[in-house]
Amino acid sequence: MYIFRGGQLVGEGIYWESEKNERVVMKADGFLPGVDNKVYFKLPDSYLLVPVLLLGLALSMIFPYGMGLVIFALVYLLHNILFSCVTVCEELFGGILAHITVAYKPHLSFFSGSPKKVKRRKKRETE
Repeated sequence: MYIFRGGQLVGEGIYWESEKNERVVMKADGFLPGVDNKVYFKLPDSYLLVPVLLLGLALSMIFPYGMGLVIFALVYLLHNILFSCVTVCEELFGGILAHITVAYKPHLSFFSGSPKKVKRRKKRETE
């Protein structure tokens, strides 16, 4: 990086003012804004390439391994918590539920409506 002062004739490019943390883009040759005490650094054209690559590297290291491990640990923890809750509930309510009998009688039919054979008999009687 090159160091330039305010009011200095510079070429086109991107310059960084260190005091205000502002970026100054010179689209053509010209003078930098400000007085002599302002310091500007000339940034290369690919000044965002390195931080973006470092950010991509950091994210690729964090998400597949770090976040995957964290998510796996959370799922494992939730599985253990739910399994222990179900086990405790089964022990608590097991005695109560063991004495409940279900009267399942598949040969009985409730809510079947009126039988159709009775209607036919009534029609035969009327004839």
